[in-house]
Amino acid sequence: MGVFIIYYSYNQFTEDQIEEIRSYILTADYKWVFLSVFLAFLSHLSRAWRWNYMLQAMSYKPSFLTNIIAIGAGYAMNIFIPRSGEVARAAIINRSDQVPMDKALGTIIAERVLDVIMLLLITATAVLSAGNAIIDFFKNNLDSAFAKADTSKLLLYLGIVILLVVLLIFIAKKVQLLGKIKGFLHGMKEGFMTIWTMKKKWLYLLHTLFIWGMYVTMFYVTIYAIPGIASMPVSAILCAFVAGSFAVAFTNGGFGAYPYFIAQVLLIFGIEETLGSSFGWLLWLSQTSLVLVYGLVSLVLLALRGSLSRN
Repeated sequence: MGVFIIYYSYNQFTEDQIEEIRSYILTADYKWVFLSVFLAFLSHLSRAWRWNYMLQAMSYKPSFLTNIIAIGAGYAMNIFIPRSGEVARAAIINRSDQVPMDKALGTIIAERVLDVIMLLLITATAVLSAGNAIIDFFKNNLDSAFAKADTSKLLLYLGIVILLVVLLIFIAKKVQLLGKIKGFLHGMKEGFMTIWTMKKKWLYLLHTLFIWGMYVTMFYVTIYAIPGIASMPVSAILCAFVAGSFAVAFTNGGFGAYPYFIAQVLLIFGIEETLGSSFGWLLWLSQTSLVLVYGLVSLVLLALRGSLSRN
């Protein structure tokens, strides 16, 4: 999907425009990019620290370093296999501190739910601050999409989805998976509910605000890296941030989709597509590099710890 988006978007550019994008990236002021990477890393450290509030509520106390390694390894895994990082993260503390997989996953799902709430709040703020510009854009595109939609095909797809769900439930009953699934979900529920029952819930919330504050700030400071971007309004920055956040879920780590979505949103605010695309690629390349380096170091440390424990 990411490769297709890159082909689709850059096939429309001329050679001069592609060279312009390349020039913007190569001549960027990288001190702002490095600051952005540093702020993003602070958010990862905060996430590692925050995680222990939930784990301690269930009487598990992994070290801060263990959490840092688990989160770094999880981020790296997500780039290659979507959502595998959550499972890898839970597996690491399961092995190091005997935290049950279901409970560990429950705490991670609780994090994700809170992250979605934060993203929705920022999305609402972005839409409200943008005024009619963003609302008209989505309205026009939705009207166009519905006008072209084939009702018979939509009903057919809906019927296929319902049939698959019924089939999966039938198979699960036959192979007696439902009991095991219920037990696993109960453990996940226990992990999830600690977010509301733990003693340090306010510290947990403060860390959440800090994490998302760093996400927005790291995005914001990067506008100073490329001339012509720094003058865009706050509403454009927030809308582009939201677009980039959703793009990460659209393809592996936002590959291809991240710069494309950002460029399309900035186009609404009068930012040239080549400039917006350069900005998106600069952000994506720097943050993905951080995840890869952080993830690689985490995996090396994990292997070293495993080797030392065996010896």
